[in-house]
Amino acid sequence: MSKPTTVAVTLDPESYAIFQEAVSLTESAGAKVTVSQLLQHHLHDEIRKQNPRRIAQRFLKSVVQQIRVTPFGETLGRKV
Repeated sequence: MSKPTTVAVTLDPESYAIFQEAVSLTESAGAKVTVSQLLQHHLHDEIRKQNPRRIAQRFLKSVVQQIRVTPFGETLGRKV
């Protein structure tokens, strides 16, 4: 079973400009899209290429490393 989720993405000015240029190109071809639609499509394609379980496991490992949780569930403090 898959569950939809919402993700907020903040683009730096250069990345936004690239997506804005893509919007201009698609509009000149007759399609009307927004930067958010193009970004959503791009992210969906990238995620689909990878194994969602692996992505989740890497995320969990990263979180555990950042907060330094011991095998007993104790928090050792923030990683500096």
